[in-house]
Amino acid sequence: MEYLSGIGVDLWDASFGNKSRLWPLYLITTLVIAVVLYRLRSERQPFLQWLMPKAVWLHPSHIVDLKVFALSRLLTVAGAFNVIALSTIVAPFVAAHLPLPQVAGSQPHPLVIAALLLVVSDFATYWVHRLHHEVHILWPFHSLHHSAEVMTPVTVYRKHPIYDLTKSVIHGAMIGLTQGVLLAMFPGGVTMGMLLGVNAGYLLFNMLGANFRHTHIWLSYGRVMEHILISPAQHQIHHSIDPAHHNTNYGEVLAIWDWMFGTLYVPQAAEKLEFGLGDAHGNRLTQRHDSLTAALVVPVRDSLRQIRKKLRRKNAKPTVTPAE
Repeated sequence: MEYLSGIGVDLWDASFGNKSRLWPLYLITTLVIAVVLYRLRSERQPFLQWLMPKAVWLHPSHIVDLKVFALSRLLTVAGAFNVIALSTIVAPFVAAHLPLPQVAGSQPHPLVIAALLLVVSDFATYWVHRLHHEVHILWPFHSLHHSAEVMTPVTVYRKHPIYDLTKSVIHGAMIGLTQGVLLAMFPGGVTMGMLLGVNAGYLLFNMLGANFRHTHIWLSYGRVMEHILISPAQHQIHHSIDPAHHNTNYGEVLAIWDWMFGTLYVPQAAEKLEFGLGDAHGNRLTQRHDSLTAALVVPVRDSLRQIRKKLRRKNAKPTVTPAE
């Protein structure tokens, strides 16, 4: 009984704890922002109808979201995506073996550490995200997320386990490397406890509207701020089937990576968007992730197909042109 109770606590923490976008504090701040937007825009339909329309929350795509969410939480509790475990292995190794100058008697401010870890984590997120769009073998695992035809805050967890695993490994390695550098440079001044605390940057990010990223509600930060921070509107554009929006706005918190690497899309004004997978001409593709089984199996099949294609091209004999 005690064992089952412990699993229940772990499941609750993984689903609704302070590392989840569905933490009650984040949901409350989302609700407060929604009330402000509703009043400012003088919406005519009832508030709950506007915020949580039945057409969205009862859509078959959202039902798949809920099933993938439940599975991902179970896998998280089982330790399948434990970034901290990897970073705690990498950090001491780097600290012990990387020859770096030591800053004796000095200690960086916890906010400086939080900001540094946020920047490193967000940089890793940008490249993990972009690679899953641009590498044919990886795209099938991320296409599950983009196949959502409607979006709610739960859609953030509509991700294939292999995508989550890949992201966890890369994040764990980069965060561990950064922590190791800090441990090496500030001996005695920085502890693993300081490096594993809740990141203040992500706390603010999640409180200031992150849950609107996967909704039908437009929330822009304005053209200036959207060169620095990725707004919910910019992430909704990332999910659009419009070809003009394809392969843009890969960042999670910071827009500077998209701006730096030429993938930033800043809207001039509110745009009408359709979510889901679309072809190069903006035509909606047939939904192939319409059940939990399909969500798990289709990406694996598609990725294996891409691997076989690459192997066939690699093994194909070059055509010899007869001499004239």
